[in-house]
Amino acid sequence: MTLPVPLTVRVGLEHVTDQVQSLSFRREAVGGVRSIAFTLTRPLSDLGGLEPLAKVCVYNARSAKTVADGRLSDTGRTASADGQRWDCVAFGPAQHASDDTRPLIYVDRSASDGWRTVDVTNPSASMTTSTRPGDTAANATQGLLMTFPDGSPLVADSRVVARYDRIWQAAQKLGAISVDYVAGLSSSTWLLQAIARTDAGASLDPAFTVAATTGLSGVTGVVGGSFANGRNTVELRWIWTGGPTTTAGDSSWGWFGEISVRAMLVDRSGADITTGYSNEYVLAHEVVNDLLGRVLLDYDGANATVATTSTMIGQLAYPDGITAEQVLADLMAIEPAYRWTTGPDTTGNGYAFRWELWPTTVRYEATLDDGGSFPISTQNVFNQVAVKWVDSSGVNRWSYYTGGAPILDEAGFTRMGVVDLGSEAGSQTAAAAAGAAFLAEHNVPKNAGTLTVARPIRDVLTGAMVQPWEIEAGELVRVLGVEAYPDAFNAADNDGQGVFRIFAVDYTTEGNVATLALDSDPRDTSDALVKLLKDRQRR
Repeated sequence: MTLPVPLTVRVGLEHVTDQVQSLSFRREAVGGVRSIAFTLTRPLSDLGGLEPLAKVCVYNARSAKTVADGRLSDTGRTASADGQRWDCVAFGPAQHASDDTRPLIYVDRSASDGWRTVDVTNPSASMTTSTRPGDTAANATQGLLMTFPDGSPLVADSRVVARYDRIWQAAQKLGAISVDYVAGLSSSTWLLQAIARTDAGASLDPAFTVAATTGLSGVTGVVGGSFANGRNTVELRWIWTGGPTTTAGDSSWGWFGEISVRAMLVDRSGADITTGYSNEYVLAHEVVNDLLGRVLLDYDGANATVATTSTMIGQLAYPDGITAEQVLADLMAIEPAYRWTTGPDTTGNGYAFRWELWPTTVRYEATLDDGGSFPISTQNVFNQVAVKWVDSSGVNRWSYYTGGAPILDEAGFTRMGVVDLGSEAGSQTAAAAAGAAFLAEHNVPKNAGTLTVARPIRDVLTGAMVQPWEIEAGELVRVLGVEAYPDAFNAADNDGQGVFRIFAVDYTTEGNVATLALDSDPRDTSDALVKLLKDRQRR
């Protein structure tokens, strides 16, 4: 059996092109090649080369360039009057971002369920989540209030201790602890402390120790300066260091607020980054580098392309477990100008990886000669959005944003969408970024649809004609003969053509056809069901 196009297929070390009856693959704008499917005509008794997770490579026979690669995941064997065949499916490099589910902590401002009381030497003492005493503002910051009530007997080292274990449970290391602090009295014998430990054991370092003061102050302890590399739990303490006595009045309290815990990052090679933790936020590209060195080990981290970002992320913590793909989706919600994608393994060190700006220059020109569908709907147009997020005390917050949507504004309609950031990536800064991105994405009807390409089309950047199997997802295509609704890619003037983002390419050798999903994922019931099943419940 010979394929009708100049593509070759290798499984493991065996070239099987002469057995391939059909071949197809899916390439997505976010992630890259998602899957490869092919049918082999061979005896069911012939297992040669079809070992589970064997590498599958599809090459351009003329240029020897890798078109798609992945690993064999499923094989089905059938026999009929037409012969015996193997139906094989391989997952592409995009799938590896979902291989590993684990807790991940980057920066956590939780003052509620992230902390628990682990040591109270006096039965009357307590720790609660509370606003700072005397702060009556509607949006007052929640913190940890540690109290010895009136008449409490005190001895040396009487204390209340709260511990944060999430970094330990995530098998990460402590990078920094930052707090604001205040007490009900000024005293050199009442102290507010942070203690960094390893596995909550006896080995410890003081991250900071400050005397009680009635003035609100801030303090930060960082790895390498305040405590040793390798600490993974942190305690906050309100402690009496004087002699035996009894508290008088209700002023024997200490409060920790604006709590920010940062985990240490690793670089793309997996090595600890031991400096740079004075800020109470992370940047998206720092998280991407950490994922490459910690989780995404099937990718070539050393040679990955990771573009620099600037949005300060003050909350990014997943104590209940997360995949790298889901973290990257959250990062793209905060930094919508960026995407992640992959490429073939050409070095033997893993699949290529890129965190990059979305392409903004038209790459391809195509016509309607092979058909297409271009529905336009106003159902996804919004001029307001409500962003739900969870603050440090675990309270649901809603932030509201308004943007211009000409088609709604001219008709006098208001339509509000909802974005749920949960507590994992929720903060006021993240809410503002996600809200702005949502409004920019939904201010006009999407020029969504599909385009069928069954012939070579022009690559505007190189001037060459490219085959359907060579079309890259994520690029922009100008389609001649269809009028697009004005948006970021299309001017208001009618010019008989439209520019679309290619969100996915489904290619099959049967007819040498590529079906392009334009500007959004196709509205397909099966795709919607898969997305529903894979969506995680936000905390």
